[in-house]
Amino acid sequence: MTSSVIVLPICTLQHDFQSVIQDVLDGVVPDDKFWVSCYKLGEPSVHGKVTATLDDRDRNKVLFKGHDGVALKEYGKKVYAVSCPSLEIPETRVAIPSASFPNPADGRKSTQITSFDVSPDGLQFATGYHDGFVHIRPTTSPSAIPYGTSKAHVSTVTSLRFFPSSRVVLTSGADFALSILSADLPESSPYTTAKITAARTLRGHTRAVTSTGIISRGRNVLSGAKDGTVRLWDIPTGAQIRSFAAGTNHFIPVLALSTGERWKEADEATNDAQRADGSSDPREVDTSDKVVFCALQDGSFELFDLRTKLATYRSPAGPPGMRTALQTIAYNPEISLLATGSASGLVSLHDVRTLGNGPVVSFRRNEAPVEDIAFVKLADASFFVAPSETVDGSDIGLAIATEDGLPYVAEVQPSGAKVRAELAGTDCDAVRSVRAVGHDLWSAADDGVVRRYRG
Repeated sequence: MTSSVIVLPICTLQHDFQSVIQDVLDGVVPDDKFWVSCYKLGEPSVHGKVTATLDDRDRNKVLFKGHDGVALKEYGKKVYAVSCPSLEIPETRVAIPSASFPNPADGRKSTQITSFDVSPDGLQFATGYHDGFVHIRPTTSPSAIPYGTSKAHVSTVTSLRFFPSSRVVLTSGADFALSILSADLPESSPYTTAKITAARTLRGHTRAVTSTGIISRGRNVLSGAKDGTVRLWDIPTGAQIRSFAAGTNHFIPVLALSTGERWKEADEATNDAQRADGSSDPREVDTSDKVVFCALQDGSFELFDLRTKLATYRSPAGPPGMRTALQTIAYNPEISLLATGSASGLVSLHDVRTLGNGPVVSFRRNEAPVEDIAFVKLADASFFVAPSETVDGSDIGLAIATEDGLPYVAEVQPSGAKVRAELAGTDCDAVRSVRAVGHDLWSAADDGVVRRYRG
């Protein structure tokens, strides 16, 4: 168990610094400056500028000179690194979006993205909005209009999940409901978008649904809500199979959930256990080896075993008056790790085989709420500064979305954590969602823009 919280630094650049560099390359100006700011909680901030000047000999090269304690270097085409010696910030990659998908110009007032997901095959993504609409768009063209759109909910769309087939989307909303939408759509013409009607609507929650999970191929799905329940659903009939009361049966609001296969030690411990209700429901498919982790409003997280139908672990919630809600949770069964993010900016990594020992490592950058977390395979999306660097197989990558609009990739080890890359592009707009698909990272922000990053 870690004895203290690690404080990680922040490096942020003028959001349009690439335009400044391009103006210099194009000869619009002989040189120009852009600002760079570096922060570390509890220490004086450093605010400097970088001068970009066209090289006298190579007219396709820009030289950079840092001032007032900051430095910037370029490693290859559009690969930049920032450093700040006084805050002991080594060269840190500044990842620039490889593509940006602006909000469709459809005349609707609501542009802020409230939920987001990318299909497993990487060919399309879905965005949800405050007014209950869902858009499904191709990833092949940032300018393409949506394939399809649906008024899936009466109010805010709170969660979107593609099924493993990439052809169906599970949605949830603040209107207490879930819906099933077809995403198997032909590419639209330049002027038309298909209208999608929900194939199923699932009702049973009594407060806003906050999070969803899909079990195996999707015959069963899970939902968590502010009514303090986690519910298991049968998709063919649209019926609820069972409900779990969160927070040691105290119905504490569920803010996020993550599901996956049980790890080996847990499987052995429950191998001979009987189901809590004495029998299995024939509508359950592939649930016997699954678990679900729930992030709760009181700052604790809880583990439900879908084989035994029991809550098998709940973490400490903290003393009254000092409890901070857990807003996001991500479980990676391949490496038996669980990541949580809180409303006070704390990120914790837990070994699910030794949950009673507390977090393996905890870190924060500031007190801005953590909105979303995704595990990243650093070998696939390395975000190195220099091409010569290699990945240590023990390194864990986490992509972290934050309300302050400063998303980043952290490299985590049992001995500590560091910032692997700053995900640039937003201009102080909260980033609500982050996803890792293959070599790409995706984010969705309050400015209505979806951004794709490549390591």
